Amino acid sequence: MLLRIGFVLATTLLVCLLSTPPIAEPLDRAAVVNPFVAPAPPLERRFDEWREALRLSGEQDRLFRSMELHLQRVADERDAAIVAAAIDRNREPRSARDPGAALRARAERLSRHAESLRALADAESSFFASLSDEQRRIADDMIPRDTLNLRDVFRRRGLRPDKNG
Repeated sequence: MLLRIGFVLATTLLVCLLSTPPIAEPLDRAAVVNPFVAPAPPLERRFDEWREALRLSGEQDRLFRSMELHLQRVADERDAAIVAAAIDRNREPRSARDPGAALRARAERLSRHAESLRALADAESSFFASLSDEQRRIADDMIPRDTLNLRDVFRRRGLRPDKNG
């Protein structure tokens, strides 16, 4: 009787051990994110998604690359303008400083940005003119109207709680 109970307990324990999933799943090398390689920036991931969804031809791909280059340039200029504005805001005031220098520097940045936006508009209009009707429907559904989130950059900002304006 005792031997039978021991046998039942041993088989039950063995069944429980064999039927439960392993504690550690086998390592899938393809699914592991490499911490030593920087992930693709969000804008580049977006470009890849658009390129896949639109299934571009050779000429369309060339026009898309031109539009992609201009979008990246505008985004880089936007980021540089944000950094420059933060530096200007946090700079200590000096008495011998030219009061119009900051305005001239901002005017130069804005004129460069306007030229980049004109080039982007030209590249974007030539790319969208080359798309078929089906590709345009896909692009209208997939590509946001405000690709660069310029609405957030150019909105009037109030005073922030950390007093950095």
